[in-house]
Amino acid sequence: MKKNSILSRILILAIVLFFFQDCRLGALYREDNYPGKLGKADGSVEGKACAFSYLYLVSTGDASIEEAKRISKITKIRSIDIQVHSILTFVVVRHCLIMTGEIGT
Repeated sequence: MKKNSILSRILILAIVLFFFQDCRLGALYREDNYPGKLGKADGSVEGKACAFSYLYLVSTGDASIEEAKRISKITKIRSIDIQVHSILTFVVVRHCLIMTGEIGT
């Protein structure tokens, strides 16, 4: 009987720690934006490249600067921002790199 009780308490403690971890991390849903400035180019063209992770086991996509430049054809970068969305902390995580700048001729 004691063994079952100890396992139950450990399971409850793990669940409580998971859902009541640091609130800014968002155990159920998280959306963060990390703005940043880079370069001095003016322009309003935007390119967005995203990568997804599922259960920290499978990752897909390309959230690199090169991919955002390829998608938008930006040659002079004005800013690079990072956007993160997650559901249940690790079940589904989306990282996006958002680049703004101008297209050269």
